[in-house]
Amino acid sequence: MTRKILAAAGAVPALLALCIGVAPAASAGPVPTAQPRAAAAVPTTSPTVEYVYVPGGAATPCPSQYACVSVPYGAGYYVFKFIAYRTYTVSNWVGTGAFLNRQTGGAAARYDNAGGNQLGCVPADGQHHWINLTPVYRVRLTSTPC
Repeated sequence: MTRKILAAAGAVPALLALCIGVAPAASAGPVPTAQPRAAAAVPTTSPTVEYVYVPGGAATPCPSQYACVSVPYGAGYYVFKFIAYRTYTVSNWVGTGAFLNRQTGGAAARYDNAGGNQLGCVPADGQHHWINLTPVYRVRLTSTPC
């Protein structure tokens, strides 16, 4: 009789597993599961400017009269298009990107760190200037040349 009770007790977990779809725990310990990776924060500006996401390898769209910054993200990059003389705060700009100033009249595009110190100035020469975007905190468009 004792054997029948023990056999029945051993069958209970298996029967429960069939009923509710849960397998009994293995004696080897917990099974590791893949942890979801957090996506990188999307680059932004404040105030918001026109921007477009460009897949890797595509041409940088920067119209005449604008200063544009290509910020790497995922398998491509965001291209932010600045046109008004003012200061823009930027967030989540990480890595090396291209700064292209297509303004006219000697206008400059400057970029600063969080302490307000100017890191660099991009002249209106229509050339791609490769810069480290990680310390950039703001972009300023000015009428004063570099």
